[in-house]
Amino acid sequence: MSKHKEIEVLGISVKIKVLGSEDYISLTDIAQSESGRAPKDLIRDWLQNNRTLLFLEAWEETYNKDFNLSAMDTFKLDCMKTRFSPSPKKYIERTNAIGIVSKAGRYNSGTFAHIEIALSFAYWLEPKFRVLFLKEFNRMKKAENLLAENTKKWAFEKLLRSADEIQSVARLGIGLTGGSEEE
Repeated sequence: MSKHKEIEVLGISVKIKVLGSEDYISLTDIAQSESGRAPKDLIRDWLQNNRTLLFLEAWEETYNKDFNLSAMDTFKLDCMKTRFSPSPKKYIERTNAIGIVSKAGRYNSGTFAHIEIALSFAYWLEPKFRVLFLKEFNRMKKAENLLAENTKKWAFEKLLRSADEIQSVARLGIGLTGGSEEE
């Protein structure tokens, strides 16, 4: 099951899914920062870029033990063909990639990428959006970390209070079953 979060950058809501323990950012939403082009076309252009393919290959080799390297070589060659139109779905299916997930449909659809890959995509686009995206993402992560720290602190304090209460009861000589120890 995944949790959903959102950040807003330049009036664009960018969805974030947590898959496992990793953040996956909507490339579809990020692509909306480039007006005049359909997000799917921008993602395809980025996916066809040689430097992008080299980055994806290196990322998958690092994090995905089941990555199909020979299929990636074929995919890179196909991307050089004029009539080939790469899609995230083709890339994922052929190479067994895990860094990008793509779902068609009416709800929860779109192309999402691991934060490191999503940042690569954002770097490929307009610089102002990329800077503000990083700023907002970092703000969100700091807030999450603060919440996690406060939750840990609260739980620890509650545990200490419970231990103090147990010690107080024990000092009074009252057993935990309600009777005295002498029974």
